Order: sequence, then structure tokens, then C-alpha cells
Amino acid sequence: MLRALVALVVVCPAIARAEAEPPSLPDGPRLMFSDLTILRINPLGLETRMRFGLQKRLYRSSKKITENNFAFVGAFPKLNPASAQLSLGGEIQPASIFNLRVFGEVQQFFGTFGYLQSFPSANANYSDATLAFNKDNPTPATEPTSSLMKHFSVQPMIQLKAGKIAARMLGMIDYWSYNVRDGGVAVYEPTLDTLLPRNGWTLATDIDLLYVTGTGLAAGLRHSWVHPFYRSTHFLGAADETAYDGANAHQRLGFFGAYTFRDDGPSRFNKPTAILIVSWYLQHKYRAGEPEMIPVGGTSEDYRSRAVPYVLAGFAFESDFLPVN
Repeated sequence: MLRALVALVVVCPAIARAEAEPPSLPDGPRLMFSDLTILRINPLGLETRMRFGLQKRLYRSSKKITENNFAFVGAFPKLNPASAQLSLGGEIQPASIFNLRVFGEVQQFFGTFGYLQSFPSANANYSDATLAFNKDNPTPATEPTSSLMKHFSVQPMIQLKAGKIAARMLGMIDYWSYNVRDGGVAVYEPTLDTLLPRNGWTLATDIDLLYVTGTGLAAGLRHSWVHPFYRSTHFLGAADETAYDGANAHQRLGFFGAYTFRDDGPSRFNKPTAILIVSWYLQHKYRAGEPEMIPVGGTSEDYRSRAVPYVLAGFAFESDFLPVN
């Protein structure tokens, strides 16, 4: 999951190279740009996510728990073949162990590649087969539409390290608002890979437990969890709401690895980092299927075996555009 970042969230190179003693952070303001470009399979996706703005160290500290502190304000643009997004917000990291990001975002879907698709109920079928059929056989009720989505997010993160073991816990609290065709109360969004409620909330977490070599490599386990929250207005009626069993929530567990090739301190091209995630669905309405357990109303085309992994490969870097001391 990338939502944030994201959602798509890269392992912090300062943690990955803790024993390598990376250059200390400058005290002056920094005009920074960073980018994360990813290719994702199951579901399929290609996206680049940027971060551009001013960052300033809050105070000097020689203690490991507080030395990596800063405040940031700026923009978080994102671009993929189906949509363009622009977020404005900021981050504050008062200590190395805690970071808080808050932003507001607008996302324009182009109506291409089968997105944005809306549904009349949170109980609707949003399998890959259904999304592909609606894209190739559009009707007034199912045709993908260009639409503007508004999104507000609060993302607290805690990161801890003891010796060569690091743990990171990221929470993503998101509110979604969008306008689609009449009767559309839920839309499929591929990054969170579920039906987002119209004018409603989702909660997601990424939890990493990593072994850190101190030479740029961090590898271990990642658990990802997504849960949408629906109200009565997101269903066709009382019976439809009662029939909903929470199946639109999902979770994965698997391998997370990141390698930072070098950290030379603030410069025009620094911290080039390769990322790989390979995980399996513990729970998913359509991606943790078992052939002998097809729900009533579904077909075998709707369900993908849980043996098929979620795979994400990415590359990240950061740049400084102001001279720093």
C-alpha cells in the first residue's frame, strides 16, 4: 500500500545507515525535492510521488533519539496514468522517533484505464474482472468517469531502533469526498485497493520490523492493513447494510527490503534507494480466494488465489536546491 504513501512510505535512510554515521543535518533552511516512483502488481499500478518544499531543523541535539528533527511545509504532487494529484501540507518531526504528516489533496481522474468507477453500494462487486468488464463494456451506470476527488489525511509515524533491529508503525487516517454519477456512493481506488466511501473515512496501517545492517540495507517484515468505514447512506437499504460483513477490509504480510546506495549529505542527488515489497494477502474479498469457497453471486473469474503475491518495486531519491552548511 502506497498512500501515503502512499502511502506509498520508504524506509528512512537515516535508520538504514545508522551505524555508518551519515552527515549531520544542516541548521539552515533547505529547499528540498524527493521522489518515489513505483511499479505495483496485484493490483496493477504505476505512479510517481513527489515531495517539494522548505525544511528546517528545529534544534540542535547530539542524542540519537532527538538529533533527526525538522519541520517541513510544501507540496506532495503525484502522477499516474489514470490521475494527477496535488497535496499541500506539512510534516513535523520533533524527535527521531516520531513524525506527523498532515495534508489536503485534490485528485483529478482522467477517465482513462478504467478509472474512476463508482458503485451504488459498499456491497458491490469490485473484483478485477468486474472493473475490466466495466471498462471494456461501458454503460451509463458503469462507465468510468473523469472526476475530482478531495482527500484529507493525518499520518502519524513512530520509528524505533535497538541495535540492528528497527520497528516502524505508520497510521493513515483519511477522509474522502468526491462527486460521481447519481447513485454512486462508493468508488474503487487502486492504491488502497478497496471501495472508498463517499464523504467518509478510511483507516490504514503499515508496520515494519526490520534488520538494519548499517551499510544501507534494511530488510524484514511488513504488515499492511486497510479498513473503510461506511454509513447507512453507503448501502441500498437496511437489508443491504445488514448483509455487509466487513469484507472490504484487507491485510497483507510479507517481505520489505530497501537499500540506500549512498548518503553524502544534502546535495542535488542523494540517498538513491531501491525498494522491494513482496507480500501475500491474509484477508481480501477478491485476492485471497480459495477455488472451493466461491461466495454466492460470484464466479471463479472474480477471485485470485492467495498464492499470487502483491509485488511493489520502487526507486527513491532526494535533492537539495539551496547551499547548506
